[in-house]
Amino acid sequence: MKENGNMDIERTRRYYERLTDEDICSCAYCRNYVRNARSFCTALAAYLDELGADIEKPFEAIPVGPADGMMYYSGVQYVIMGSAGDFRETSVGDARVCIADSHPMTDITGDHFVIEVSPVSLKWTGE
Repeated sequence: MKENGNMDIERTRRYYERLTDEDICSCAYCRNYVRNARSFCTALAAYLDELGADIEKPFEAIPVGPADGMMYYSGVQYVIMGSAGDFRETSVGDARVCIADSHPMTDITGDHFVIEVSPVSLKWTGE
């Protein structure tokens, strides 16, 4: 099992592989994020992949709103399996990645934690 400190990368990867479109919020703001995150945030996508998380399957996206053809999110959250013991806050591009102060209930059994990326801005497709 590939682990990064106390984070369980393989278990995280399996968690994301099992998520389907129905597991992701279907509001226009979240669908915009899913549609555009990988192409607009390539460094963030690569970082999340190292942790086993899929950028296109956020646990929670916190939209601020669209303006001037862009969509702004005050934060986007991802579930990471294992414990946060060796997780270190970092920056990826203009975004800060840290352990989330608050988040919805995960309903996941076993050790896990939620990270938050903030802020994030993407193209707004308005669909």
